[in-house]
Amino acid sequence: MIALALAVFMASGVVRAARWRMLFVEPRPSVARLFIVQHEGLGLSNIMPLRVASELTQIAVLTIKDGLRATTVLAAIGMERAVDFISSMLIFGIAFMLVPEMRPLAPYVMGTIGLGVILIGTLQVLAWRGESLWLVRRITFLVAFSNALRDLAQDWKLLLRVFAVSIAYWLMVGVSAWIASDAIGLPISPLTATLVIIGTIFFATAIPAPSGIGTFHFAVVFVLGLVDVAKDDAFPFAVIVHLLFFAPPTIVMAFFLPREGISWRRAGEEQGKEGE
Repeated sequence: MIALALAVFMASGVVRAARWRMLFVEPRPSVARLFIVQHEGLGLSNIMPLRVASELTQIAVLTIKDGLRATTVLAAIGMERAVDFISSMLIFGIAFMLVPEMRPLAPYVMGTIGLGVILIGTLQVLAWRGESLWLVRRITFLVAFSNALRDLAQDWKLLLRVFAVSIAYWLMVGVSAWIASDAIGLPISPLTATLVIIGTIFFATAIPAPSGIGTFHFAVVFVLGLVDVAKDDAFPFAVIVHLLFFAPPTIVMAFFLPREGISWRRAGEEQGKEGE
């Protein structure tokens, strides 16, 4: 059962890479390549306290090794985060209606929604009004980034497809957690497992902690406590799911990232050239 949970989780990673590829303006890297790059970023982020290490790694690899423009990569990442946020919050909203025990989390969810609205609003302003802003006009990189965002935002059919794929991704992550819970006899539904995982990932990534150690486990135990799951049962589940979600990206990163031949000094020089 744990092997099946791992297989579903890795399959969700392929879906996530396919979603990311949809957000690239030509040329588009392959799904396999983006799967590796995403896991390189996630794996490095797992061993560092700053969540932004994931995005910085992905930008560095795709610009230096694959020759893509940093603005294109950054626009794809920004739009992916926005779509990710909307889809996960939709699942949260449905879960609140179907799982009343989760309603005590409403204040935290509202705070997260507020931050998300600010993020999405910023991306929208850059996409539609970026070139008219004084600060953006002064920086070549921001002008190019604004143009890339505008090209993506104008294709509503593409964004709807990305949104549908994003829903599928989060549901697959939830199913993998549910399979793991079933393996140890934890009586929770697939919907509850999905809600627990989405809430936990938001909480664990918001508070700096290498690999989410402590924060991830606390969040899982706390949320499961709302549906009357005892701490003695919730904690083993938290440990298993933590390993399930954090170990694969870290292993992929340890194997592939050293082979990329990326120098962070060179990455800084490349970004400086593009900004000129």
